[in-house]
Amino acid sequence: MGSFGIRRGISGTILGVVLGGCAVTGSFSPVRGPLAELKPAPNYQARFTGALSGEITVNLPGDRSCTGPWSLRGSQQQSFDLSADWDQIYGAGYYSAHVLGVREFVRTTLKCTGGSVIRTEVSNESNRRGNTRGVAEDDHGNVFKVSVYN
Repeated sequence: MGSFGIRRGISGTILGVVLGGCAVTGSFSPVRGPLAELKPAPNYQARFTGALSGEITVNLPGDRSCTGPWSLRGSQQQSFDLSADWDQIYGAGYYSAHVLGVREFVRTTLKCTGGSVIRTEVSNESNRRGNTRGVAEDDHGNVFKVSVYN
């Protein structure tokens, strides 16, 4: 196969990934609130779709399916701040040292069936695979550690 064939193969692969989208799994693990009191400790599977933007979906108890958009493009104009949750989950000063000012940062609200919401922040400080993490809180007093398995 000549260089044209190799280039065509690589271009086809990239085009397939872009058109097909991508998805990774993750989890929302309660660390504070009513869901954190359950034994054994629950871990709610999540799905993150897209590359530069997409959708986050997580299913919580009580038939609450929660979904919301995320994007690395444009502004993150959401009226909440979860900096205290970052510090509670990952350690004192974590938000200031590892999240504040990071380019790969998402702030979004997931809307759940039944009308509740989950405010979510996700960051990848080094823009490396396996380094995406976040926090979330719902309007039932639950705070979650968000893990993304990329």
